[in-house]
Amino acid sequence: MNTLRTAIALGAAGALALGLAACQGGGDAAESGSASSTEGIVYVVPTSWANVAVLTEAVDAYNADAASPVTLQAIPDENYNSVVGSRLAGGTDIDIFAGAYTLFDVPNVMVDLTGEPFLDRLTEAGVDSLTASDGKVYSFPSPTPGATFGVFYNTKVFEEAGVAVPTSLAEMTEAMKALKAKGTTPLFLAGKDGWTLLQHRNSVNPLMNLDGDTISKLNANEMRWDQIPALTDQYNALESWAKDGLLNEDVLTATYEESLKAVVDGSAAMIINGSWAIGEMSGLADDAATSIGFFPLPSAEGRTMLGLSGADGLHIAKSSANVEGAKAFLSYLASPEVAQKFMDAAPGISNFTDVTVPEKAPKAMTDIATAIEKGASTLAIDNASLVPAPESDLIAAYQQLVAGQMSAADFLTTEADGMIASGKAAGIPGF
Repeated sequence: MNTLRTAIALGAAGALALGLAACQGGGDAAESGSASSTEGIVYVVPTSWANVAVLTEAVDAYNADAASPVTLQAIPDENYNSVVGSRLAGGTDIDIFAGAYTLFDVPNVMVDLTGEPFLDRLTEAGVDSLTASDGKVYSFPSPTPGATFGVFYNTKVFEEAGVAVPTSLAEMTEAMKALKAKGTTPLFLAGKDGWTLLQHRNSVNPLMNLDGDTISKLNANEMRWDQIPALTDQYNALESWAKDGLLNEDVLTATYEESLKAVVDGSAAMIINGSWAIGEMSGLADDAATSIGFFPLPSAEGRTMLGLSGADGLHIAKSSANVEGAKAFLSYLASPEVAQKFMDAAPGISNFTDVTVPEKAPKAMTDIATAIEKGASTLAIDNASLVPAPESDLIAAYQQLVAGQMSAADFLTTEADGMIASGKAAGIPGF
């Protein structure tokens, strides 16, 4: 898994990548450590992060003259949740870790970082994504750029078919029919890698906020997910695309890598995914950086709303013996100089006001920047939701939907029932 994709998964995709178990422990233990402590810092990372050059280079540069050197401890991605949970419960061998607030007993396992200077440099979405439900901040921002979600398309294929970028859901369907008539797969979905199907969900969910703060009503269990007109429109469209043969025939066996290759080589016109895919697509062909574009999925009425992942959080364990040393390292990682290196290595959406997208960024990235500048955006719904999404059940439902084995109405009922059950299981008030 690509580093950026993993980082986003930690913040927004729960069980798909590195969902961390809710952790108890720590109790009312005092935050320990002091500015003069020279104990080393243990930064526990998923294996998929451990050998990423920009991260290891940053750690090496910091350690060159650090009073408290940092050690990266790699944990296999599939075991990350249990290892972090055990260490937090035991109060040992962990100083810095990653993961979403919704999966932790936050005040009891994380150091309160409210008021730290880095907050003054964050974008609004960055601050929102690091603010817990109690209004406090318990995370430093990861230097990894943020992401958004939508349609990546081959501009050459569109041009050859005489198709323009659609500005409404009906235009999207008509464009797909025109592309199919030219012998091109209109939309390629990678159903074997089920997490990719959830990127459609990440793309359409923000539309719920076009007419108000719908996510707040969902968080309070004042409405159901199958009562949102904007989502009903999108899933009815997806159902029709599947039934009308506008998706790839191997939708249930196709992989993420195959989807990238298909849109880059032009055998498919579009994919729906996150902006982390830009760098990977750009590496597949010499002209991919200029031939792959991006547009948000439009609503039936022709409006758009992009979901922004915001900043991924890096937390300091409340049981750390060197809180000040951990703060010093995370302040370094979040510094303009280091964060810019992460941006240059894998361009994305900046969470910092003083870190910018490189001038030579791929076309898809500049399209995203334009869409954010000219259109509406909101914090990614999974980040704003208090309810952990039941991803495994949602993936199974998506696979049935795109295979033509489930109706849009049944999909939405499954989602609504699953979110309510998840809210009850998490003990969220109102559920």
